[in-house]
Amino acid sequence: MIDHLLRFSDEASAMAALPGYVLDGIDAPLWDTSCVIPDVKAYRITEIREYLPGWYLIIARPERDAALEGEACVLIGDRETGAVLYTITTPEDLATLAIEPTFAGSAYPFGAPIIST
Repeated sequence: MIDHLLRFSDEASAMAALPGYVLDGIDAPLWDTSCVIPDVKAYRITEIREYLPGWYLIIARPERDAALEGEACVLIGDRETGAVLYTITTPEDLATLAIEPTFAGSAYPFGAPIIST
């Protein structure tokens, strides 16, 4: 699976930009959680969690999806191999970043948690 991490100003903007991933809910629209993890937290690994601005979500696709590679795309990763296929940051900066939650089985080479001893 190929995971696309996207950043928007808020959830409403994300839903407006990605209607193909939104389902009709009883009271309000809902994300299609068969392929979307909404409200992902992106943060920098420091002494404390330094959360990055914006509202994030991950969309999983069987293949890299050019339609998701617009202005909102910040990272594309291959879940099985852990390869970063696209990112808007440097490898050095990427090593200091983490996202959660992620899909089960993700093996990304960034965002390793700091383990206190």
